[in-house]
Amino acid sequence: MRKLIATDLDGTILFDRQVSPEDLAAMERWRRAGHLLVVDTGKSVFATKDALGPCGVSFDYAVAFTGAVLTDGDYRLLSARYLPDGVVQEIVSHLTGISGITVFATTLETDYVLLNTLEDVSSILRVFSPLALTEVVDHRFIGVPVRVADDAENDRVAQVITECCGSGIELYRNQDFLDVVPAGCSKGQGLTDLLAGPLAGQEVETWSVGDSWNDLSMHAVADHGIALPWSPPQVVAACERVVPSVAALIDSLLEG
Repeated sequence: MRKLIATDLDGTILFDRQVSPEDLAAMERWRRAGHLLVVDTGKSVFATKDALGPCGVSFDYAVAFTGAVLTDGDYRLLSARYLPDGVVQEIVSHLTGISGITVFATTLETDYVLLNTLEDVSSILRVFSPLALTEVVDHRFIGVPVRVADDAENDRVAQVITECCGSGIELYRNQDFLDVVPAGCSKGQGLTDLLAGPLAGQEVETWSVGDSWNDLSMHAVADHGIALPWSPPQVVAACERVVPSVAALIDSLLEG
């Protein structure tokens, strides 16, 4: 049976915008053996390409924006879901005045920054363009990543966003960001959509690899959920085993 690995990016194969030679070589061996490699990430399509392109990572499909967008391995759009009109403006208006945060808004083509009281740049979302609030109405947005400097403030910021946006969104926490995406989206739903859409009718055994809370839905959908040693206890508990790296997982599967 053909096998598929769905991998998170930051903290799984991407570290300070680098992919280790061991992981890169293992992923190439995986695909040469006829198996599928899927990147399943909270990043936008633009940020995914910006991060993986220089590293030389090739893949078969991307689940981007925490499941809101599917692309093929050449970043060609297969499907997309969008945030309701007005959500971006609501988030910015309710978060204005809170210190130590950066509010981004992402379209299919570009990552924008709308509010920045942090005055710092994350290696996870490094390239972006400023956008005035008056220009928001001219765009359709898929995600709103919110970087919160103080980990203790995550819950308060998440509560503000949830209360102001209601049922039109999903909100996920990863190691450095709160990610707002359209209702019904998740990394797991994106993997489900891929299996039911472009891969429909194919027998595929699936592995998911991810280190954070926003990977839990992906682990729940996959046949085999795999965590990393630095994953939070809740993520480890949801997985069948822990591996030191994606390369180690691939080696074990190809040798098995």
